[in-house]
Amino acid sequence: MTYPAWPLEQRGWPLLVVGLSPLPALLLGLRRARAGTRLAWWLLLGGTVVYDVGNAVWAWLLAESGQAVADADAIVRFTMVGGGALILAASLVVVLRRGRKDIGGIIDSVIAAVGLSGVLWNIVLYPAMTAHGMSTNQQISRLLNVFLLAGTLGAMVRVSLVADRRVTSVRLLGASVAFALLDNVSAAIGTEWVNIPYMAAFVAVGCAALHPSMAEMSTPGPAPVDGLGTGRLVFLGAMLAVAPVIGGCRVMLGLPIDGVLLAISSIGMIPLVMVRIARLSNAWREAEHALQRLATSDPLTGLPNRAACVGRIEAELAAGPDDLTVLFCDLDGFKPVNDRLGHAAGDALLVGVADHLRRGLRDNDLVSRFGGDEFVIVCRGPGAADAMVDRIRTLVTRALVAGGEQVRIGISVGITSAQPGDTADAVLTRADLAMYQAKRRKRIGALSLASA
Repeated sequence: MTYPAWPLEQRGWPLLVVGLSPLPALLLGLRRARAGTRLAWWLLLGGTVVYDVGNAVWAWLLAESGQAVADADAIVRFTMVGGGALILAASLVVVLRRGRKDIGGIIDSVIAAVGLSGVLWNIVLYPAMTAHGMSTNQQISRLLNVFLLAGTLGAMVRVSLVADRRVTSVRLLGASVAFALLDNVSAAIGTEWVNIPYMAAFVAVGCAALHPSMAEMSTPGPAPVDGLGTGRLVFLGAMLAVAPVIGGCRVMLGLPIDGVLLAISSIGMIPLVMVRIARLSNAWREAEHALQRLATSDPLTGLPNRAACVGRIEAELAAGPDDLTVLFCDLDGFKPVNDRLGHAAGDALLVGVADHLRRGLRDNDLVSRFGGDEFVIVCRGPGAADAMVDRIRTLVTRALVAGGEQVRIGISVGITSAQPGDTADAVLTRADLAMYQAKRRKRIGALSLASA
C-alpha cells in the first residue's frame, strides 16, 4: 500500500521485490506437489521468473533514465508476452487435469477471451493508447498480453465451474490473472493506481502456492457435461457476432476502431466456433449411438436383444426367405445353477454361453439373447444351420465355470426355416413351439433338437 508514496523514479524497486516474493512459495509448492502433478507449478514458476526479468529491467530503466512506460522497452515487452504465455499454459494444464481433458471447455474459454477482449480493446484500450501516442509495438505487446491474460482467466473460470468442490488455490490463481488483466487496462488508460493490481497478482500467486488446497489444483476432477443446448448455441453466436457488431457501431458513430484487430479476431473466431460446433455435434452423435446400443443390446452379454433380433428377422425376410433359418434355444439346468450358486453365478453362466455362441460367428449370422436363458440364432445359407447346431452340441459337451464351480447344462433347440409370406412373429412362434417339443426330451449335457 506504500507504493504510491515512493518517488516515481524509485517505484520499480518495490514492484520488483513484490514480484520476487512468490518465488519461495512456488518452490515450496513444487516440493509439496505430488509427482506427476508438478507441471503447472513449474510453468507458474517460469512465468513468474520471466515477468521478474522484465520487472528488473524496467526498475533499472526507471531509475536510470526515468522511463515510466514499462513496455516502451523491447525486453520488457517480450517478458510481458512470454510470462503471460507461461501462466496461460499453467492454467490450461490445471484445466486439463481438473476438467479431465475438457477440450470443449478450453475452446469455449478461448472463444470468450477472443470475443470479450476484442470488445475491451476496441472500446477502452485502443482509443486510450492512441490518445496517449503509444507506438504500434507497444499496442501489439499490450494486445497480446490482454488476450493471453483473458484466455487464462477464462480457463480458471472454467475450472471453477466444472469442479466438484471449491479449490481455494484455483480461485487465488484466477484472482492473480484478473489482477494482471486489470493492471493492463489501468496502464493503457493511464490511471494513478497503475502497477498496484500487478503487484496484487504476484501476491495472489504466492498465496495459491502456500494454501493447503494447492495439492488439489492439479488432481483430476469430475467430467463436465458438454451438450449442444440452446444456451451453448446462443453463446457461440454471440461471441461470433460481438466484434463485428461493436466495430460497426463505432464506425457509424465516427469513433476510432482497430481494423486489424477486428479482422484478425473475426477470422480467428470463425474456425474456433466451427471446431466447437463440430465437437458438440460429434458428441451428440456419439450419445445417440450409445442410446441406440443400449436400446438394441443386452447389457449383460453384449449380444443383440429381443428388439434387435426381431428387426434383423424382418430385414432378412424382406430380402427373401430362401435359406433363412431361425434357431430358438433354451438352456436346460440353468435354474438349479442360479438357485444353488446365486444370481451372480447364473449371470456368469449366461455370459459363458453367449461367448461360446458368438465365437467364430459369420458376419451375416446373428446370435441374440431373447430373454432370460433364451437365445435366438438367425442364419442364412446352405449348411449354416447345421454349423450352428454343431457349435451348440460342442457347448453342451463341456463344463462351464459359474460361481467358482464347474457346471453342466443342456440346450433345447427349435429350428424353423422361413417360408414365403412369413412375418418375424410367425417365424419366431414356430421356432418357439419346436423348442418346447425338444424340451420333452431334455437332459443335462445333451442337445435336444426339434424342427417345425
